[in-house]
Amino acid sequence: MQHDLTLRAPGVRLVPLALDHAAALVAFVDDRVWRGMTSPVPRTPDDMRADVETALAAPGRYAFAVLDDATGAVLGSTSLYDVDLRIGRLEIGHTFYDPAVWGTHVNPACKLALLTHAFETWGVHRVALRVDARNARSLAAVARLGAVEEGRLRGHRLAPDGSRGDSVYFSILADEWPAARTRLRERLGLPGPDEAALTDASGRPDEAARPDEAARAGAPDGERSHVVLIGGRSGVGKSTVAHALHALLTAADVRHAVIEGDYLDLAHPAPHAERLAERNLRAVWSAYRDLGYRRLVYTNTVSPQYADDLALAMGDAPRVTAVLLTADDATAHERLARREHGAELDAHVARSDAAARGLDRGCPPSVHRVGTTGRTPDEIARGIAALAGWLPT
Repeated sequence: MQHDLTLRAPGVRLVPLALDHAAALVAFVDDRVWRGMTSPVPRTPDDMRADVETALAAPGRYAFAVLDDATGAVLGSTSLYDVDLRIGRLEIGHTFYDPAVWGTHVNPACKLALLTHAFETWGVHRVALRVDARNARSLAAVARLGAVEEGRLRGHRLAPDGSRGDSVYFSILADEWPAARTRLRERLGLPGPDEAALTDASGRPDEAARPDEAARAGAPDGERSHVVLIGGRSGVGKSTVAHALHALLTAADVRHAVIEGDYLDLAHPAPHAERLAERNLRAVWSAYRDLGYRRLVYTNTVSPQYADDLALAMGDAPRVTAVLLTADDATAHERLARREHGAELDAHVARSDAAARGLDRGCPPSVHRVGTTGRTPDEIARGIAALAGWLPT
């Protein structure tokens, strides 16, 4: 379907997909990027041009190329499809991005642009998203939009290798859109409705009205915050490495703070739906920053996978160094056995093994993988400090 829609959101521009985009798209597509698609992986420019032609020929599909709004670089592709404005419904899908932008603002910005157009321009009642049940990364991304999981269609998808998989359906209805919109805007650091007076005509923050935040976002590196995120499975040594890094930086007289993220929402009932960890991080880091701190060490199992959310929660456009600590199963199990016993140990081991697999799949290539097996915490801490560039030369 040919169309002339161009949509914008912070940092991205969605333009009509064209054959001219094929070469840039195929340059970063591989098996990881294509996970969950039903068509064969496009390996050559000709393969990708054929996929683009298929997208343009599909009735009811508005296919877009996702561009970096500043440079025009091609970052991926996404679509509005099965569009039926008479009934007031559509789906969002056929989405893939360059791994270099996984875990950044790109996906939430694209979803904000697409959903805003669907609900506020076209006035649809329902937007659906379907995900291959085997694609843990995409399942997590859709759930974080605030979409409601509706159910699973068994044997619904056919993978390029001929295997069949289930589809998990999510949806957002018109009366759920305001809450989902607020959530997306918060993730992107955009003002909410009560801050409308602090935006200029384009919807961007008014620097005169918000001098502190605007200045921080454009601050020189010497003044800009820098967070080191340390994540990994249970038993990998996150807290031990963070304490070793703290000792190393203290000995070098490097001003810094350490926050154990697992304690920011440790409550019953667990307040995960309220995003309390992010809210508490913003409050705690604001207090540190007011006292002149610019470097933060933050530990949490999944922090490297959600680096974009945590950076936005800090509220001052920090630089991010994300580190995923890894360990083989035997090492992780042995460490867990030092602190757990019986049924609790078995449960922790099972969760740790599952987390290791999920983090390996879900963390983008920009995350530094650092092995801990056979290495001391001091060695690992020194390596992380070097990655961040925090030790005096």
